[in-house]
Amino acid sequence: MKALVLLAPGCEEMEAVILMDVLRRGGIEVVGAGLESGVLTASRGVKIEPDLPLDALETAKDFDLLVLPGGLPGTEALLADVRVRDLVLYYAATPGRLLGAICAAPLVLDAHGLLAGKTFTSFPGLRDRIESKGWSADPVVEDGELITSQGPGTAMAFALRLVRRLAGEDAEESVAEGLLL
Repeated sequence: MKALVLLAPGCEEMEAVILMDVLRRGGIEVVGAGLESGVLTASRGVKIEPDLPLDALETAKDFDLLVLPGGLPGTEALLADVRVRDLVLYYAATPGRLLGAICAAPLVLDAHGLLAGKTFTSFPGLRDRIESKGWSADPVVEDGELITSQGPGTAMAFALRLVRRLAGEDAEESVAEGLLL
C-alpha cells in the first residue's frame, strides 16, 4: 500500500508530519511530495523537507491514497495548483483509490465539486466557505472513498483511520497501541 501526501508551503505542520509518521508506522509506503522543490516553511514556521518535488514524481497516479494536509496559506497553494486539481479529480474518479483531506484542505475538494452529495468535515471555522451541504461535526468522516477530518487535534485519529482503510484494523490497533493511544 502506498500513500502520496502533498506538501505545500504554509501547510499545517502537525497534520503533515503526523499523517506521514502514522502511515509509515502502519507499514504504508509514504511519499511526501512538495509542490515546490526544496525545504518548505509550514504555517507555524517549522521547516519540512519533502521526499521529492511533485514534478520529479513520475507515478503520482499510482498510489492507493492521495491525502491533503490543511493549514493556511498551504490550502490556498493547493487550490491554485493545476497539478493538484488534476490529481484530486483523478483519485476521486478512480475506483479503489482513497482521497483524504484535513482541516482547510476540504476546500480544495469542494472547489472541484468533489464534496457534492457527500458527508464530510473540515476545520469548523471554514464551514461557511464550503458550498457543499454535507458538513458533519464529527472529527473524522468517511463517505465511500473520501475521508476527511477537522484539524491538528484530530490528525492522529484521521491518520489511524487511513491506516485502517489501507492496511486493516489489526494494523490500526497495533499502531495505536505503539503510540499509547
